[in-house]
Amino acid sequence: MNNQLLRPQVSPLLHNENNLDIVRYYLSFAVLFAHFAELTGTTNYFPTSSYTAVGGFFMLSGFLVFYSYLRSKSIPQYFKRRAQRILPPYMAIVLLCALCGALLTNLSPKEYFASSQFWQYLGANLTFANFLQPSLPGVFEGQVYEAVNGSLWTMKVEILLYISIPFAAWLMMRCSRVWALVLIYVLSYVYKLWMGHLYVESGELIYRIMQRQVGGQLLFFYSGVAVLMYFDYFQRYIRWLFPVALAVGVASKWVNWFDAIEPLCIAIVIIGFAYNCQWFVWMRKYDNIAYDIYLFHYPVIQLVVYWGLPERNIYLALAVVVVMTISLSLLSWYFIERPVMRRRM
Repeated sequence: MNNQLLRPQVSPLLHNENNLDIVRYYLSFAVLFAHFAELTGTTNYFPTSSYTAVGGFFMLSGFLVFYSYLRSKSIPQYFKRRAQRILPPYMAIVLLCALCGALLTNLSPKEYFASSQFWQYLGANLTFANFLQPSLPGVFEGQVYEAVNGSLWTMKVEILLYISIPFAAWLMMRCSRVWALVLIYVLSYVYKLWMGHLYVESGELIYRIMQRQVGGQLLFFYSGVAVLMYFDYFQRYIRWLFPVALAVGVASKWVNWFDAIEPLCIAIVIIGFAYNCQWFVWMRKYDNIAYDIYLFHYPVIQLVVYWGLPERNIYLALAVVVVMTISLSLLSWYFIERPVMRRRM
Protein backbone atom coordinates (compact mmCIF):
# COMPACT_ATOMS: atom_id res chain seq x y z
CA MET A 1 0.00 0.00 0.00
CA ASN A 2 1.58 3.25 -1.13
CA ASN A 3 0.04 6.34 0.37
CA GLN A 4 3.12 8.53 0.17
CA LEU A 5 1.33 10.96 -2.14
CA LEU A 6 -1.35 11.47 0.50
CA ARG A 7 0.52 11.05 3.77
CA PRO A 8 2.59 14.28 3.62
CA GLN A 9 -0.66 16.22 3.42
CA VAL A 10 -1.61 15.11 6.93
CA SER A 11 -0.52 17.85 9.29
CA PRO A 12 1.57 17.23 12.42
CA LEU A 13 -0.97 19.50 14.11
CA LEU A 14 -3.11 16.39 14.64
CA HIS A 15 -1.94 16.26 18.24
CA ASN A 16 -3.43 14.59 21.29
CA GLU A 17 -4.31 17.89 22.97
CA ASN A 18 -7.85 18.09 21.65
CA ASN A 19 -11.49 17.98 22.73
CA LEU A 20 -12.56 14.95 20.71
CA ASP A 21 -13.55 13.07 23.88
CA ILE A 22 -16.18 15.57 24.97
CA VAL A 23 -17.46 15.72 21.37
CA ARG A 24 -17.94 11.94 21.35
CA TYR A 25 -19.80 12.05 24.67
CA TYR A 26 -21.99 14.91 23.49
CA LEU A 27 -22.98 13.06 20.33
CA SER A 28 -23.63 9.82 22.25
CA PHE A 29 -25.95 11.53 24.70
CA ALA A 30 -27.69 13.38 21.87
CA VAL A 31 -28.63 9.98 20.42
CA LEU A 32 -29.55 8.62 23.87
CA PHE A 33 -31.92 11.51 24.64
CA ALA A 34 -33.48 11.30 21.17
CA HIS A 35 -34.17 7.59 21.52
CA PHE A 36 -35.47 8.04 25.06
CA ALA A 37 -37.99 10.60 23.83
CA GLU A 38 -38.97 8.41 20.88
CA LEU A 39 -39.42 5.20 22.88
CA THR A 40 -41.26 6.86 25.77
CA GLY A 41 -43.42 9.18 23.67
CA THR A 42 -42.06 12.33 25.32
CA THR A 43 -40.46 15.51 24.01
CA ASN A 44 -36.75 15.64 23.28
CA TYR A 45 -35.24 18.88 24.59
CA PHE A 46 -31.64 18.03 23.72
CA PRO A 47 -30.28 20.81 21.45
CA THR A 48 -28.88 18.39 18.83
CA SER A 49 -31.04 15.97 16.84
CA SER A 50 -30.18 12.29 16.46
CA TYR A 51 -29.78 12.87 12.70
CA THR A 52 -27.09 15.48 13.28
CA ALA A 53 -25.46 13.42 16.04
CA VAL A 54 -25.23 10.28 13.89
CA GLY A 55 -23.88 12.39 11.03
CA GLY A 56 -21.34 13.83 13.46
CA PHE A 57 -20.20 10.32 14.35
CA PHE A 58 -19.74 9.44 10.69
CA MET A 59 -17.85 12.69 10.16
CA LEU A 60 -15.49 11.91 13.05
CA SER A 61 -14.99 8.41 11.65
CA GLY A 62 -13.96 9.89 8.31
CA PHE A 63 -11.52 12.25 9.97
CA LEU A 64 -9.93 9.68 12.31
CA VAL A 65 -10.24 6.43 10.36
CA PHE A 66 -8.79 7.86 7.15
CA TYR A 67 -5.85 9.06 9.24
CA SER A 68 -5.53 5.53 10.65
CA TYR A 69 -5.57 4.15 7.11
CA LEU A 70 -2.74 6.46 6.06
CA ARG A 71 -0.67 5.29 9.03
CA SER A 72 -1.28 1.59 8.37
CA LYS A 73 1.46 -0.43 6.68
CA SER A 74 -1.01 -2.47 4.64
CA ILE A 75 -4.70 -2.76 3.90
CA PRO A 76 -5.00 -6.00 5.93
CA GLN A 77 -3.45 -4.23 8.93
CA TYR A 78 -5.90 -1.36 8.50
CA PHE A 79 -8.93 -3.67 8.50
CA LYS A 80 -7.54 -5.70 11.41
CA ARG A 81 -7.24 -2.57 13.53
CA ARG A 82 -10.76 -1.52 12.65
CA ALA A 83 -12.12 -4.96 13.52
CA GLN A 84 -10.31 -5.00 16.87
CA ARG A 85 -11.77 -1.62 17.71
CA ILE A 86 -15.43 -2.08 16.86
CA LEU A 87 -16.22 -5.81 16.89
CA PRO A 88 -15.69 -6.93 20.53
CA PRO A 89 -18.29 -4.65 22.19
CA TYR A 90 -20.63 -4.99 19.22
CA MET A 91 -20.63 -8.78 19.42
CA ALA A 92 -20.98 -8.54 23.19
CA ILE A 93 -24.14 -6.41 23.09
CA VAL A 94 -25.77 -8.66 20.48
CA LEU A 95 -25.07 -11.82 22.49
CA LEU A 96 -25.99 -10.19 25.80
CA CYS A 97 -29.37 -9.05 24.48
CA ALA A 98 -30.04 -12.50 23.01
CA LEU A 99 -29.32 -14.22 26.35
CA CYS A 100 -31.12 -11.67 28.54
CA GLY A 101 -34.13 -11.88 26.26
CA ALA A 102 -34.86 -15.25 27.86
CA LEU A 103 -35.65 -13.38 31.09
CA LEU A 104 -38.00 -10.92 29.37
CA THR A 105 -39.85 -13.02 26.82
CA ASN A 106 -43.42 -14.19 27.28
CA LEU A 107 -42.31 -17.61 26.00
CA SER A 108 -40.87 -20.47 28.01
CA PRO A 109 -37.05 -20.82 27.90
CA LYS A 110 -37.40 -23.90 25.71
CA GLU A 111 -39.71 -22.13 23.25
CA TYR A 112 -37.50 -19.03 23.26
CA PHE A 113 -34.22 -20.75 22.41
CA ALA A 114 -35.91 -23.11 19.95
CA SER A 115 -37.59 -20.26 18.09
CA SER A 116 -36.38 -19.63 14.55
CA GLN A 117 -36.72 -15.90 15.29
CA PHE A 118 -34.08 -16.20 18.02
CA TRP A 119 -31.56 -17.75 15.65
CA GLN A 120 -32.48 -15.34 12.88
CA TYR A 121 -31.82 -12.47 15.29
CA LEU A 122 -28.38 -13.83 16.12
CA GLY A 123 -27.49 -14.50 12.51
CA ALA A 124 -28.71 -11.15 11.23
CA ASN A 125 -27.23 -9.01 13.99
CA LEU A 126 -23.87 -10.76 14.18
CA THR A 127 -23.45 -10.12 10.45
CA PHE A 128 -24.59 -6.45 10.67
CA ALA A 129 -27.82 -7.19 8.77
CA ASN A 130 -29.91 -5.95 11.70
CA PHE A 131 -32.81 -4.92 9.49
CA LEU A 132 -33.51 -8.57 8.65
CA GLN A 133 -34.47 -9.42 12.24
CA PRO A 134 -34.31 -6.57 14.79
CA SER A 135 -36.51 -8.21 17.44
CA LEU A 136 -36.42 -11.28 19.67
CA PRO A 137 -39.34 -13.71 20.14
CA GLY A 138 -41.79 -12.46 22.75
CA VAL A 139 -39.51 -9.60 23.86
CA PHE A 140 -40.76 -6.00 24.15
CA GLU A 141 -44.02 -6.90 22.43
CA GLY A 142 -46.59 -4.09 22.49
CA GLN A 143 -44.01 -1.32 23.01
CA VAL A 144 -43.62 1.61 20.61
CA TYR A 145 -40.89 -0.33 18.81
CA GLU A 146 -40.14 -3.99 19.35
CA ALA A 147 -36.55 -3.74 18.04
CA VAL A 148 -34.09 -4.77 20.71
CA ASN A 149 -31.39 -2.32 19.64
CA GLY A 150 -32.45 0.22 17.06
CA SER A 151 -29.03 1.91 17.14
CA LEU A 152 -27.21 -0.94 15.44
CA TRP A 153 -28.33 -0.01 11.92
CA THR A 154 -25.41 2.42 11.72
CA MET A 155 -22.84 -0.33 12.16
CA LYS A 156 -23.28 -1.82 8.68
CA VAL A 157 -22.99 1.70 7.28
CA GLU A 158 -19.81 2.24 9.29
CA ILE A 159 -18.31 -0.99 7.93
CA LEU A 160 -19.13 -0.05 4.35
CA LEU A 161 -17.59 3.39 4.86
CA TYR A 162 -14.40 1.73 6.12
CA ILE A 163 -14.35 -0.42 3.00
CA SER A 164 -14.71 2.68 0.81
CA ILE A 165 -11.49 4.25 2.12
CA PRO A 166 -8.94 2.25 0.05
CA PHE A 167 -10.94 3.01 -3.10
CA ALA A 168 -11.18 6.71 -2.23
CA ALA A 169 -7.43 6.85 -1.50
CA TRP A 170 -6.72 5.20 -4.86
CA LEU A 171 -8.97 7.76 -6.57
CA MET A 172 -7.17 10.63 -4.84
CA MET A 173 -3.82 9.35 -6.10
CA ARG A 174 -5.13 8.75 -9.61
CA CYS A 175 -6.54 12.23 -10.13
CA SER A 176 -6.32 14.71 -7.25
CA ARG A 177 -7.49 14.98 -3.68
CA VAL A 178 -9.84 17.88 -4.29
CA TRP A 179 -11.58 16.42 -7.35
CA ALA A 180 -11.92 13.00 -5.75
CA LEU A 181 -13.53 14.52 -2.65
CA VAL A 182 -15.82 16.76 -4.71
CA LEU A 183 -16.91 13.80 -6.84
CA ILE A 184 -17.74 11.65 -3.80
CA TYR A 185 -19.58 14.51 -2.11
CA VAL A 186 -21.67 15.41 -5.17
CA LEU A 187 -22.58 11.79 -5.96
CA SER A 188 -23.66 11.25 -2.36
CA TYR A 189 -25.80 14.38 -2.36
CA VAL A 190 -27.43 13.39 -5.66
CA TYR A 191 -28.17 9.95 -4.17
CA LYS A 192 -29.75 11.59 -1.12
CA LEU A 193 -31.91 13.86 -3.30
CA TRP A 194 -32.97 10.99 -5.54
CA MET A 195 -34.04 8.78 -2.62
CA GLY A 196 -35.94 11.72 -1.14
CA HIS A 197 -37.69 12.31 -4.48
CA LEU A 198 -38.68 8.65 -4.76
CA TYR A 199 -40.06 8.73 -1.22
CA VAL A 200 -42.20 11.80 -1.93
CA GLU A 201 -43.45 10.40 -5.23
CA SER A 202 -44.26 6.89 -4.03
CA GLY A 203 -44.78 7.28 -0.30
CA GLU A 204 -42.80 4.05 0.15
CA LEU A 205 -40.88 4.10 3.44
CA ILE A 206 -38.06 2.03 1.95
CA TYR A 207 -36.79 5.08 0.06
CA ARG A 208 -36.66 7.14 3.27
CA ILE A 209 -34.68 4.33 4.89
CA MET A 210 -32.33 4.06 1.90
CA GLN A 211 -31.74 7.80 2.01
CA ARG A 212 -29.87 7.48 5.31
CA GLN A 213 -27.86 4.41 4.34
CA VAL A 214 -24.25 4.43 3.19
CA GLY A 215 -24.91 6.36 -0.02
CA GLY A 216 -26.26 9.31 1.96
CA GLN A 217 -23.74 9.08 4.80
CA LEU A 218 -20.78 9.49 2.46
CA LEU A 219 -21.55 13.22 2.76
CA PHE A 220 -20.64 13.26 6.44
CA PHE A 221 -17.83 10.72 6.28
CA TYR A 222 -15.91 12.42 3.50
CA SER A 223 -16.52 15.87 4.97
CA GLY A 224 -14.36 14.63 7.84
CA VAL A 225 -11.82 13.29 5.34
CA ALA A 226 -11.76 16.64 3.55
CA VAL A 227 -10.92 18.50 6.76
CA LEU A 228 -8.15 15.98 7.46
CA MET A 229 -6.61 16.27 4.01
CA TYR A 230 -6.56 20.06 4.19
CA PHE A 231 -5.96 20.42 7.89
CA ASP A 232 -3.20 23.03 7.55
CA TYR A 233 -5.49 25.32 5.57
CA PHE A 234 -8.34 24.49 7.91
CA GLN A 235 -6.35 25.65 10.95
CA ARG A 236 -5.03 28.70 9.17
CA TYR A 237 -8.51 30.01 8.35
CA ILE A 238 -10.53 28.53 11.22
CA ARG A 239 -11.30 31.94 12.74
CA TRP A 240 -13.35 32.75 9.64
CA LEU A 241 -14.51 29.26 8.73
CA PHE A 242 -15.94 28.45 12.16
CA PRO A 243 -18.51 31.29 12.50
CA VAL A 244 -19.60 30.96 8.86
CA ALA A 245 -20.03 27.18 9.17
CA LEU A 246 -21.92 27.58 12.44
CA ALA A 247 -24.25 30.19 10.93
CA VAL A 248 -24.92 28.09 7.82
CA GLY A 249 -25.50 24.97 9.95
CA VAL A 250 -28.13 26.79 12.01
CA ALA A 251 -29.71 28.45 8.97
CA SER A 252 -30.00 25.10 7.16
CA LYS A 253 -33.04 24.37 9.35
CA TRP A 254 -34.89 27.14 7.50
CA VAL A 255 -33.03 27.52 4.18
CA ASN A 256 -33.52 24.25 2.31
CA TRP A 257 -30.62 24.50 -0.13
CA PHE A 258 -28.17 24.96 2.75
CA ASP A 259 -28.53 21.26 3.52
CA ALA A 260 -26.19 20.60 0.58
CA ILE A 261 -23.26 21.94 2.59
CA GLU A 262 -24.56 21.17 6.09
CA PRO A 263 -22.36 18.04 6.50
CA LEU A 264 -19.23 20.01 5.65
CA CYS A 265 -20.31 22.78 8.03
CA ILE A 266 -20.83 20.24 10.84
CA ALA A 267 -17.32 18.88 10.18
CA ILE A 268 -15.82 22.37 10.38
CA VAL A 269 -17.65 23.19 13.63
CA ILE A 270 -16.90 19.91 15.40
CA ILE A 271 -13.25 19.59 14.40
CA GLY A 272 -12.70 23.32 14.79
CA PHE A 273 -13.98 23.10 18.36
CA ALA A 274 -11.98 19.94 19.05
CA TYR A 275 -8.62 21.36 17.97
CA ASN A 276 -8.97 25.00 18.95
CA CYS A 277 -10.35 24.86 22.46
CA GLN A 278 -8.59 23.75 25.64
CA TRP A 279 -11.60 23.44 27.95
CA PHE A 280 -11.89 19.66 27.95
CA VAL A 281 -8.37 18.53 27.08
CA TRP A 282 -8.08 16.99 30.57
CA MET A 283 -10.52 14.28 29.50
CA ARG A 284 -7.83 12.77 27.28
CA LYS A 285 -6.25 11.32 30.43
CA TYR A 286 -9.24 9.02 30.94
CA ASP A 287 -10.73 6.14 29.00
CA ASN A 288 -13.53 7.06 26.62
CA ILE A 289 -16.72 4.97 26.66
CA ALA A 290 -18.80 6.98 24.19
CA TYR A 291 -18.89 4.09 21.70
CA ASP A 292 -20.17 1.76 24.41
CA ILE A 293 -22.83 4.29 25.43
CA TYR A 294 -24.01 4.34 21.84
CA LEU A 295 -24.20 0.54 21.70
CA PHE A 296 -25.87 -0.06 25.07
CA HIS A 297 -28.36 2.78 25.54
CA TYR A 298 -31.18 1.55 23.28
CA PRO A 299 -31.84 -1.85 24.92
CA VAL A 300 -31.55 -0.16 28.32
CA ILE A 301 -34.30 2.30 27.35
CA GLN A 302 -36.42 -0.57 26.07
CA LEU A 303 -35.93 -2.37 29.38
CA VAL A 304 -36.94 0.69 31.41
CA VAL A 305 -40.06 1.07 29.26
CA TYR A 306 -40.79 -2.64 29.80
CA TRP A 307 -40.63 -2.05 33.57
CA GLY A 308 -43.10 0.82 33.22
CA LEU A 309 -40.85 3.42 34.86
CA PRO A 310 -41.64 6.27 32.41
CA GLU A 311 -45.33 6.07 33.32
CA ARG A 312 -44.52 6.53 37.01
CA ASN A 313 -41.80 9.16 36.81
CA ILE A 314 -40.21 10.20 33.52
CA TYR A 315 -37.23 11.87 35.21
CA LEU A 316 -36.51 8.82 37.33
CA ALA A 317 -36.73 6.68 34.19
CA LEU A 318 -34.21 8.91 32.41
CA ALA A 319 -31.87 8.82 35.41
CA VAL A 320 -32.05 5.01 35.53
CA VAL A 321 -31.30 4.83 31.80
CA VAL A 322 -28.24 7.08 32.13
CA VAL A 323 -26.84 5.25 35.18
CA MET A 324 -27.44 1.78 33.73
CA THR A 325 -26.00 2.73 30.36
CA ILE A 326 -22.85 4.22 31.83
CA SER A 327 -22.40 1.25 34.17
CA LEU A 328 -22.73 -1.31 31.37
CA SER A 329 -20.44 0.79 29.18
CA LEU A 330 -17.73 0.83 31.84
CA LEU A 331 -17.99 -2.93 32.25
CA SER A 332 -17.75 -3.37 28.49
CA TRP A 333 -14.68 -1.14 28.29
CA TYR A 334 -12.75 -2.66 31.18
CA PHE A 335 -13.53 -6.32 30.53
CA ILE A 336 -13.88 -6.47 26.75
CA GLU A 337 -12.44 -3.52 24.86
CA ARG A 338 -9.41 -2.51 26.89
CA PRO A 339 -7.90 -6.02 27.00
CA VAL A 340 -8.22 -6.26 23.21
CA MET A 341 -6.75 -2.78 22.72
CA ARG A 342 -3.76 -3.63 24.95
CA ARG A 343 -3.03 -6.79 22.98
CA ARG A 344 -3.17 -4.73 19.79
CA MET A 345 -0.58 -2.34 21.14
